[in-house]
Amino acid sequence: MFVADSHTHCNHSHDSFVPPEEMIENAIAKGASYMAMTDHCDKDYALIPEFFDIKQIDLDSHFKQARALQERYKGKLQIGVGLECGYYAPADKLYREILAQYPTDVVINSVHVVNEEDCYYDSYFTRGRKAAYGMYVQAVLDSVNADFPYDIIGHIGYVARKAPFENRALRYEEFPDMFDEILRGIIQKGKALEVNGRGTGIPYIPEDGILRRYRELGGELVTYGSDAHYPQLQLIHYNEVKEGLKALGFRYIFHYLDHKPVAAEID
Repeated sequence: MFVADSHTHCNHSHDSFVPPEEMIENAIAKGASYMAMTDHCDKDYALIPEFFDIKQIDLDSHFKQARALQERYKGKLQIGVGLECGYYAPADKLYREILAQYPTDVVINSVHVVNEEDCYYDSYFTRGRKAAYGMYVQAVLDSVNADFPYDIIGHIGYVARKAPFENRALRYEEFPDMFDEILRGIIQKGKALEVNGRGTGIPYIPEDGILRRYRELGGELVTYGSDAHYPQLQLIHYNEVKEGLKALGFRYIFHYLDHKPVAAEID
C-alpha cells in the first residue's frame, strides 16, 4: 500500500518547532511512502501590516536542507520538496518570482487571509456565520485563478477550524453555486483538490458533499494532506480519508513529483 502525505510542516515554518528529520523519521515509522515538505511561504502576511511580525521562511535554507534530505532518505521515503503559498492577490507576483528561482516538486495554494483578516482568529467571526463563511468561499474561488504556478488547492474548509459556531463544518449546500464554480475551475485548470485530515468536527475537509460534487463534475485529482506541524498529527485520519474517498467513487490518491501527479490506487 502506497501512503502519501502531501502537506506537512517542520521548523522551516513560522508555526512549527520540529526539525525536519524528526518529521521524516516519524513518517517512515508510521508507514508513509511519500511525504511532501510544504512549509509556509507567507507573502500574504508579508504585505499586510497587521502581520509584519510573522517570521518569513528562509527560502535558501529550506530548499538546501529539503533537497539534501531528499537524497539522504532515498530508498526509505520519497520526499517532495515544495511550499504552501498563502493566497493573497497582491502577493502573486512575489510567488511567481520565488517559484521561478527555486525548483519545486509541489506547490499548495491555500487561503488563510480573507480581506486582510486571518480567518483563524475570533475577531473574523464577529460578522456572523453566513458572512464569515461566504467571504472565505469567495476568497477560495479567487485563489483558483491565482496568477502563480501551483498544483493543489489546499484545505477548503479551513475557515471552520476555529469558528465559534455549532456544527461548524463548511458544507456544500451553504454555497452551492460558488462551490460549483470552484470545483469546475480546479478541474478545468488540471489542479488537485486536497483532502485535509485536520477536520473541523468531522474527520477531514472538505466534507463529503463538496467531494461528492467534485466527483460528479468529473474531478479525479485528489491528494491527502495531514497538515501536520508536529509528529502526532502525521497521517491523521488517513484511513478515514481513504475509506471516504473510496465510498464516493474515487479510485486514486495522487501525490506530486516535479509537478507531475502520480497515482496510487486506493486499496
